Amino acid sequence: MALTRLDRDRYVLGDASAHVGFLNCERISERSHIHDWTVEPHYHEGLAQLFVFDTGTVDGLIDTKRQRLTCPVLVWLPALCTHAFNYPKDMQGWVLTVPTSDIARLAERAAWMAPWIEVPQILQGEPHRVVLSEALDLAKSIEREHEKHDEIRNSVLEALFLLLLGNLHRGLIQQSGNREPVGDRQTALVRQLQTCLDRHMPETRSVADYAKMLSVTPTHLSRVAKAVTGKTVAEIIQDRVLLEAKRKLAFTDLPVSEIAYTLSFSSPSYFTRFFAGRMAETPKAFRQRSRKASV
Repeated sequence: MALTRLDRDRYVLGDASAHVGFLNCERISERSHIHDWTVEPHYHEGLAQLFVFDTGTVDGLIDTKRQRLTCPVLVWLPALCTHAFNYPKDMQGWVLTVPTSDIARLAERAAWMAPWIEVPQILQGEPHRVVLSEALDLAKSIEREHEKHDEIRNSVLEALFLLLLGNLHRGLIQQSGNREPVGDRQTALVRQLQTCLDRHMPETRSVADYAKMLSVTPTHLSRVAKAVTGKTVAEIIQDRVLLEAKRKLAFTDLPVSEIAYTLSFSSPSYFTRFFAGRMAETPKAFRQRSRKASV
């Protein structure tokens, strides 16, 4: 297999800042023209994924362990987890992609996730037949809801996804010896950084503040982040700010000036320059375009 690479555009639709809604739902077959049913080793920064495989047998690589997955299967992959798949042609299945900021928010009110949410998980086999059957039904419901564009879409998607995680959790309770090895120290540090960002954005955007929270120097934190994600801590923070800005513009009627101050910008004009520099359009133009796209 090829060397592991950080992926932002081949197997997902952009990085975390590109995911404006709660989640993105795709059938495996939808992007088969890109990967020809073979997904090379890669990982994502700022995005977690839940794979729901319905039919066939999938050969996979998860972290450093080769897996033979006999469907139906649930596969949970936290951010920064290396993975690769060889799919049988025309297999049925879905991949659900969710920003880690939303996963952290869900985990705050669902403490039962804590033991496994940061570690890759696989659920398969006859003992989990009922749980997996329910998971397939939920995946189909998520796919149908994902195609809608009304005001309750995100709320319904979040509720369905939480039910799906609940199914996975119940299966994992029944399953013994399912813990995968935790990644190396660099990966663990970046995961801790992401958790801090989820908890403290937008109250602080200071690299030094986050380094202090993690008991490391800003230089060390940025060096590790760059090695793991290809981005500096400052760039990761900017991505998170951009994601929040896009969501507020797309899904609220807050004035641009109020969004600017909510995100701790010193002035609306500074916010507009930041947004336009990253998106090649003003916040107002983005809001108008996103509203037209949902009609």
